[in-house]
Amino acid sequence: MVILDPAQLVRIEAVHRGFMYQHLFAAGCLLAAQGSDLRAIRVELDEDIELQFPSLTVYVQVKTRNRPLIQSDIEGALERFATLRQEHSSGRRAGDAQFVVVSNQPPGEALARALAERDLSYVSLEWPGGRIGPQAPGLPPAWRDITSAVAWCTAAAEQLPLRTIAAETLVWKLAANVALASSGTEPYGDHQFLAESLPALFEQFARQLHDFPELLLHYRPHQGEPAIEATEHVRVVCGFSGAGKTSWAAQTAAHSGSACAYYDAGDTAPAALPSALVRECAAQLAGAVALEKVLLPGASGLESLRALDQALQEKGSSPILVIDNAHALPSTALDQVARNTSSIRLVLLCHPGRTVAELEALQGIQREDLRGWSVEDVAAEAAALGCTGTIEGMERLRVLTGGYPLFVQSAARLAALEHDGSIDEFVQSLEAGLHGAVTAQEVILERAFDGLPLQQQQAACALCFSDVPLSRAEMLTLLTRCLDMDEASAASIVRQLKTLGLAQSVGGDRARIHDAVRTLGKLRSNEVPEFKARALRELSEIILQSLQEHRDFGRIVFWARLLSALNHLEPLIELIGEEIFHEMGVIPEVSLALEQALASGALEPEQQFWAYDGLIFSALKHGVRERADKVAEWLAACERVVEQFGFSPTHRARLWMKRMNLAGVLRDEDGVMAALEQASRDMPDLKGHQRILAYNAAAALFFIGSHRIAEAVVSGVIDEYYGVLGISPDEVIGLKQPELWKAIKTPSLDIDDVKHLADALELLAMIGKETKRRMPHARTQAMRFYEIAGAIDSYVRAGLDVADDFVWVKDFLGARNIMEDFVLPFIQRHSMVGKLLDARSLYAVILAYSGEFDEAELQMRRLEPLIEGAPPPMQAQLADQNRLIAEIRQKGPPPQRRLREGARANPFAAKGAPIARQTAKVGRNDPCPCGSGLKFKKCHGG
Repeated sequence: MVILDPAQLVRIEAVHRGFMYQHLFAAGCLLAAQGSDLRAIRVELDEDIELQFPSLTVYVQVKTRNRPLIQSDIEGALERFATLRQEHSSGRRAGDAQFVVVSNQPPGEALARALAERDLSYVSLEWPGGRIGPQAPGLPPAWRDITSAVAWCTAAAEQLPLRTIAAETLVWKLAANVALASSGTEPYGDHQFLAESLPALFEQFARQLHDFPELLLHYRPHQGEPAIEATEHVRVVCGFSGAGKTSWAAQTAAHSGSACAYYDAGDTAPAALPSALVRECAAQLAGAVALEKVLLPGASGLESLRALDQALQEKGSSPILVIDNAHALPSTALDQVARNTSSIRLVLLCHPGRTVAELEALQGIQREDLRGWSVEDVAAEAAALGCTGTIEGMERLRVLTGGYPLFVQSAARLAALEHDGSIDEFVQSLEAGLHGAVTAQEVILERAFDGLPLQQQQAACALCFSDVPLSRAEMLTLLTRCLDMDEASAASIVRQLKTLGLAQSVGGDRARIHDAVRTLGKLRSNEVPEFKARALRELSEIILQSLQEHRDFGRIVFWARLLSALNHLEPLIELIGEEIFHEMGVIPEVSLALEQALASGALEPEQQFWAYDGLIFSALKHGVRERADKVAEWLAACERVVEQFGFSPTHRARLWMKRMNLAGVLRDEDGVMAALEQASRDMPDLKGHQRILAYNAAAALFFIGSHRIAEAVVSGVIDEYYGVLGISPDEVIGLKQPELWKAIKTPSLDIDDVKHLADALELLAMIGKETKRRMPHARTQAMRFYEIAGAIDSYVRAGLDVADDFVWVKDFLGARNIMEDFVLPFIQRHSMVGKLLDARSLYAVILAYSGEFDEAELQMRRLEPLIEGAPPPMQAQLADQNRLIAEIRQKGPPPQRRLREGARANPFAAKGAPIARQTAKVGRNDPCPCGSGLKFKKCHGG
């Protein structure tokens, strides 16, 4: 190429190199502004570049040369610097000033000496690899040439988060914008770049508008709460509004090891969902992918979503994207997102409803329900809101609200407002529909309820009365009888209720109305008494039929409550005469119904006897000391009935045994002996009756301190029962539980004999502990037989005593094994909330003895909200256990006992010859062979 004036070309190139260097240095200042408190960058005003900080302005003069700097190169700049400094000193310009000369060349020797001799503390000179004077904030380094400048700026651009443009492209864009601003051309008529405009200039993705809500100060987890970490590509976490889905997501995401993003889809159009998810997810996950590879020009939202997913896959990243209010979108839109991603794990937070059902079908998945708070957490929240209550009241509140956080909080606030903080009073008023203000639960669920067709509302109300899950056949039977509909219509309604989440499957073909919905359904039904009475009657018949086919202890309790509500006294009295019924714990509705019936005088003499008998038995089993006067009153009334109507000796013997039991508990030795004499005289001379009398006599003798006699008597009873069951104690020890059940399960087995053997074994263990003699297998075998007999209350009581026995002999590992593997899971499985305080507090003590002091104290702290509503003896027990844990921590636990391998003590002092099992056995509901006219179980089989 021929150039007319090569010298001019050199000058022109030098000028443009200078401008380019200056523009790139300004671009470098823009890139260096990330994360600083810089407010603005101005170009080509008083100086080449000006950086405006809150209380400081940095003025920069840029010099490019092909030789070292000399005095004349910077003299003009120094003069302007002095003038600008005066402007700041006089206050005409705000803040302090700092001045910098930036050059691609170092100073010459003469200039360096001159600068050293002058007082220029406010000026610095910077060149590649060197500086004279103070370092100024917000500047990139000086570069040797344009190539070095571009390299540095490109590397800085690479570090920008949420960048959607290639780094080098961004550098040249910034340089061009600096040139534009230098000319004062709009949009840079003021020659400046404001800090808040930089993200747009950098083409950074706008920061997401959606983010997880702030973590709660005191988050309480749900029962069996799902983890946010899972391998499944798509999950649906379900719960009504108020269940705490969003709080769950925020809490679990905060503790997740994976990257998590959040998007609230409540107001999102279905067609815009993919692009919205790309925007929100990319904003969270920009560190994992290069966004310029995802946000392709002209690409659709779905194409960008696939590109993002592919980029994540290439990085080996599998983040979690939580989509809240996903039920607001069609299932097809959500399914489309799922089918176009594989690396992004989707967690969909939904209300129950059609969208969830369709997603389950489209994706072949199953919803995960939030199950609400445990009774301890319900009590803790209630206590935090100024409420107290018994553990039973707290459990009732948990059931009525489904344990959902918002519902519990609303109910507790109303309890504080309307019932002086009494949870027990509030739940009674809520169940009766007598509460004043409307609960959040009613406000939220009424929308779902009122949206149902009338027939579905009626069906839901009918099913609401069942406290236990019903099989599909039972639900259809209830609806066809209550609503006079055909079975196909009933089946369709059940399917709809499940689809809407109002009915929940609980295993197999069983389902129940959601706990939180049942409260509303019962309140609605109270408005139509005839419908309510019909539903209860039909439900009672259905439950009775199922009990005749299969013994289900939860259903026995529920049936008793139904009978009480219907005032069906005859079957209720029949039921309370069953010993196993009292293993279900105290059922206030049953006791109240019987007491009211007795007071009314409406019962026949025989019914009066068995009603008194059942009430007395219940009191003796569940705490007679608190009701000793009432029990004595019942005994006297029962005796009057026996004498007035000339009942059989069997009735009298049963009555005298009750008197003997009461006297024993009250430590009345004379009373025990007198009652024993009377009972012995009246008791029929039959083996079964004599064993029962012997056991009760041994129990009474134990309570009055006649331990040796009691031991001899109960040991004989145990031997007889083993003989009846056709098994020996040593055989029991060698059998696993299913094998033990198989060994004794014969056509002639009377399950009451199993229960009575367990009672006798437990009494023997009590005697051994009182007399300081170990009988290690007595209680463990009692536990095993209690489980077979279905005596759940006695099983837990014996289990707690077994754990206590292990502590007594310093075998703390054995005690933990009993609690962790048997007692605590059993309590949870059978929802025995009344046993919770006793079991968990003992477990805490065992943990302390095991050296786990922090965990022990944590267990006790979780029980604190339940203490105030507990009975005084339980409060005293918990206080003692707290003191004991503190003492163990202070002094250290005793050493764990070391047992010789294979060592085993025989828990029985003596064994008699086995008693042969009778070849013929009378059914318990058959007429007694003695001719009394009574059923065998209430006469010679009692």
